[in-house]
Amino acid sequence: MADALNALEALARINGEKQKIHVRIAETFDSIYLDLCNDKWQAVKITQNGWEIVDNPPVYFKRSKIMQPLPIPVEGGNIDELRRLLNYEHENDFKLMVAWLLSTFRENSPFPILTIQGEQGSAKSTISRVLRSLVDPSSLPLRALPKEERDLSIGANNTWILAFDNLSGLSNQMSDSLCKLSTGGGLAT
Repeated sequence: MADALNALEALARINGEKQKIHVRIAETFDSIYLDLCNDKWQAVKITQNGWEIVDNPPVYFKRSKIMQPLPIPVEGGNIDELRRLLNYEHENDFKLMVAWLLSTFRENSPFPILTIQGEQGSAKSTISRVLRSLVDPSSLPLRALPKEERDLSIGANNTWILAFDNLSGLSNQMSDSLCKLSTGGGLAT
């Protein structure tokens, strides 16, 4: 019986239909799906015509233990409401943060790396937490930069947005690893 089950499992793995598994965001031909990470496995379907909550999205999501649910969105919001939650000096800084936020909804394109700089106490960590929580809330919103590419790869596999806190510099190797991750290059472990 065990041999028969193993043979059937092997056949299924080799000849079975394969499905892509997504983390938080899934992009199809005409839609983007945002996993709400709730118990009902609901997602927000975003199209050029607007958005809606779907109970049974046509894509598959995986979740890690650190991923947190997003609230059910409501109509009528205004991006300007975000201004009071962010500390920035120039209008262009706000526009860049909004552009970065929008870029996080694209699964199949390069991912811009957002760098927030400022003096101690200028709310850099708070800005990072707020921006991340809008798309990919986590029980580990900010983390230390890993020392090895292997750990970076594991982190990227378990969450949609990586947010690092208190970076005073990058090694050449870690800079290269982040660039590979950002442009879709290979990191494996």
